Amino acid sequence: MKALLHIKEALRKEGNPIRIPQMEAYMRNQFPFYGVMSTPRKELLKALNKEHLEVLDSNKKRALIQLLWEEEHRECQLVALDWLMQWKPKEFTASDIDLFEWLITTKSWWDTVDGIAPNVVGKYARLFPDQMKETLHRWESHDSFWIRRACLIFQLRYRQETDLDLLQYFINQFKPDREFFIQKAIGWSLREVSKWNPTWVARVVEEEQLTGLAKREASKYI
Repeated sequence: MKALLHIKEALRKEGNPIRIPQMEAYMRNQFPFYGVMSTPRKELLKALNKEHLEVLDSNKKRALIQLLWEEEHRECQLVALDWLMQWKPKEFTASDIDLFEWLITTKSWWDTVDGIAPNVVGKYARLFPDQMKETLHRWESHDSFWIRRACLIFQLRYRQETDLDLLQYFINQFKPDREFFIQKAIGWSLREVSKWNPTWVARVVEEEQLTGLAKREASKYI
């Protein structure tokens, strides 16, 4: 696909070899990097968008997302995510949840999952609540803790529209899991709610008998 080649070539040209060791170490050397930081990466996407991305039809857009995700260098996944987060509601379809699940469970790490869950899945859930309800029922017992983390944080941008009963349900379900990223997500989700409803958060921390990392994160603003 021509768009893929243009993106890869632009990343190569923009890459700074001096930054590569630091960027790879920050991601615990799980992914190779070109050495492109966030701001120039987003400027690159902006330049590519009108000429190479906006002209793609629905199927080619999704195919390009997958191709970028399969690429070796981490900036390819991050460009795909930057682009996906720019999609307007009318560009989403009900079946996209299958793609989002694949993205969360492929080359998984916090830098992609924490972008997809609140900024993409969160948007999808508002558009297709029935499909999201079915998805969450399946996701709560998913083998991947990244998927379970997504259950906890997909509402992060909802503020007062957060379904508090649903959030507490997932906290109750996942609190026995000592995985760092689950405990962190429990605390993070509660910390966001505490910005506008600290009383509810304090009650949940007590009711669910949260401890350690989850409790510390949840209690930062209360």
